[in-house]
Amino acid sequence: MKKIICFGDTITEMGTVVELRGYVAQLADRYVRRADVLARGFSGYTTRDARRVLKAAVLSEKPDAVVLQFGGEDCVLPEQVQYVPLEEYADNLASMASDIACTGAWLVMVSPPPVNERLTHSRTLQNSARYLEACRAVADEMNVPIIDLFNGVQAIPDWEDTVMLNGIHLAAAGMDYLYEEVAKALDRLMPFSELEYLGLENT
Repeated sequence: MKKIICFGDTITEMGTVVELRGYVAQLADRYVRRADVLARGFSGYTTRDARRVLKAAVLSEKPDAVVLQFGGEDCVLPEQVQYVPLEEYADNLASMASDIACTGAWLVMVSPPPVNERLTHSRTLQNSARYLEACRAVADEMNVPIIDLFNGVQAIPDWEDTVMLNGIHLAAAGMDYLYEEVAKALDRLMPFSELEYLGLENT
């Protein structure tokens, strides 16, 4: 069976929550008997933290595909303890993307989400947009697909109230959107119809 790892911050950890229609849980359901979907979500982690656990959490598993989702914590304002400067964020992403690519695994990158400034004082839309562009630049340099969560979410009507859970995380509608985009991206790399289905015929 193929192995897909979703490696990310709080959004990925919350992606396992069935009640939230978590995107990781939906992927696991989609790929049942075709691929193992492993959740490697680390709430509160920045790319700085992620680099320290990349080998144990991801590389050691020898995945066929990795969904890399970080940036929502890095892009806090400078006075916040989790702040990672933009240049370091880009370097961390590039390093992890390169290490993953060297294993031969397919890679899909997910940008930081937008934020509802009415509900958070630790982040701003303008600053989050800068981290999106840094993420996009790394994806372009690596020639890997990127899911633009920042702009994609904002294109949904009333996104601040329907897609965001608490100003910085995804509600169920946001998880649905992310799942659909990840599934489409993975299909282009690893076509669903071509994956072996394990099980007895006609059962």
